[in-house]
Amino acid sequence: MAEPAAARRSPRSWWARLRQDTGRRIERRGFVIWYLIFERGIRGIAVLGLGLYLFTVSADRLPAAVESFEAQLGLGEGGGNWIQQLVQEALSRVASLSARGVVLIAAGSVLYGLLELVEAGGLALRRRWAEYLVVVATGFGIPLEIRAVLVHVTWLRFALLAINIAIVVYLVQRKRLFILDEGGNT
Repeated sequence: MAEPAAARRSPRSWWARLRQDTGRRIERRGFVIWYLIFERGIRGIAVLGLGLYLFTVSADRLPAAVESFEAQLGLGEGGGNWIQQLVQEALSRVASLSARGVVLIAAGSVLYGLLELVEAGGLALRRRWAEYLVVVATGFGIPLEIRAVLVHVTWLRFALLAINIAIVVYLVQRKRLFILDEGGNT
C-alpha cells in the first residue's frame, strides 16, 4: 500500500523555511514601516554624505572646515539650546581627530549610511529580508544605547532607546519574524 505524498515528504529544515520567508514580499506597509522607510532613508543619506565628505577633507584642514561649518550654522561658543550645544560638542570632537581617526570615521559612516539605505530600499520594495535586517541592525545598537543611557541619562537618549526597542518588538511580534511556522505571516 502506497503512502500519501504528504506523509513521505520530510519536513523542511529551519534554514530552508527562513530562506523562503526572507524572499517573500511584505503583504502591506503600515505606519511603522513607512516611518522606518523615511527615517532610515534620511539618516542613510546624511551619514553617507558625511562619510564621503570626511574622505575629501585632510586632517590638518579639519579644524578650519569645522570652524567654517560652525559659522554657517551660527553656532557660538557655549550658547544656544540643547541641540546647538550637542552639535557644538560633536563638532569640537571632530575637529580634534587625527588623520587615522578621520579615515576610520569616514569609512564607518559610509558603511553605516549604505546599510541604512539598503534597509530603506528593501522596505520600500516590500521585501521581507529588509524587516529581518532592520531587526538585526537595530538590535545590535540597543546594548550601546542602554550603556549610553546608564552613563548619562537624558530624555533624548531614553526616548531613542524606547523607540528602537519598540521597533524591534513590533517587527518580531507583529510581523512574526523568527517564528518559522508553516502558516502565513501577518
